[in-house]
Amino acid sequence: MNLLAIDTATESCSAALWVDGKLYQKSTVQPRLHAEFILPFIDELLEQAFIKKADIDGIVVGQGPGAFTGVRIGVAVAQGLALALDVPVLGVSNLTTLAFAASQHIDTQEPLSIVVATDARMQEVYWARYVFFNAQLKRVTEEKVGPASTVDLKNCDVYIGSGFSVYSELIKYAETKPMTFETNVYSFAKDMLLMVKDDFEKLATKIESIEPVYLREP
Repeated sequence: MNLLAIDTATESCSAALWVDGKLYQKSTVQPRLHAEFILPFIDELLEQAFIKKADIDGIVVGQGPGAFTGVRIGVAVAQGLALALDVPVLGVSNLTTLAFAASQHIDTQEPLSIVVATDARMQEVYWARYVFFNAQLKRVTEEKVGPASTVDLKNCDVYIGSGFSVYSELIKYAETKPMTFETNVYSFAKDMLLMVKDDFEKLATKIESIEPVYLREP
């Protein structure tokens, strides 16, 4: 199955292509220029993989939470392509993508709690908690937006996200924890693909079902 993933929900803009078991990817971190980069990225990846748009079997898109404009761009591009190609779409959480990226570096048989917190601007963060156990990632809280002081850090084993490098409450907590990952990170389309490629056919839906996730009103 040939799968395309796009993500423009955060400061990063990325696209990734999975073709015959091989991963192709393009990304940049240039806020407010996502609309200029995402379509050329897709064309470049198709050229690298020697396939055409008509060969795409499904589309994965980061649906937020993230920047309002960025989320809208990604979802609109995914919907447009899916409609033109008549293929299913799968919207994935940008927070879950970060938790997945962190989990790929964990080598333990014990259950671990992962807290993701990303900068939401306006002195707030988007955040959620996950448990990683037996190679399975499960979200155990709702995705939330609020002040950094509201993030539940109790019994946190692993943390990831730009919020831990921006807000003093999270920075102080991070300094006490030995197990962490690069804090000023963004979700990327390649991780979305790796996270869902094996279950895409089971989880994918029609384009009408894909909606941006803002968590707060624009």
